[in-house]
Amino acid sequence: MTKRILIVDDEARVLLILHDTLQRLGSSFEVVTAQSGSEALKQARKAAFDLVITDLRMPGMDGVELTRALKQIHPEVRVIWITAYGCHKASDESAELGVFRCLDKPLEIKQIRQVAKEALDRAQIYTK
Repeated sequence: MTKRILIVDDEARVLLILHDTLQRLGSSFEVVTAQSGSEALKQARKAAFDLVITDLRMPGMDGVELTRALKQIHPEVRVIWITAYGCHKASDESAELGVFRCLDKPLEIKQIRQVAKEALDRAQIYTK
């Protein structure tokens, strides 16, 4: 069964790196990217994602607003936040929204792969 991952960041370079990194998890993963919150919502309305990795600070809709909207569409979706501004600033909101984890930029490739696998593994446990 294919697991779908959506990566959302306004920086094209970050999208490319994360896409390539997560695509290497294997052929059972489909990795989709979006450069804005509104683009991500359009993708999520077309089909559900198992995991969404989103930047917190983006023009227009930020990661918190996106997470709220995604949880209304697909309450079971796992969300990982990434930010260059410190996760501690968003800890109350992440707990309220059930965010799986918040990671500080710059990201380590090994770390993002591991956290993504953990999120997807936990999602499988809860849906069985």
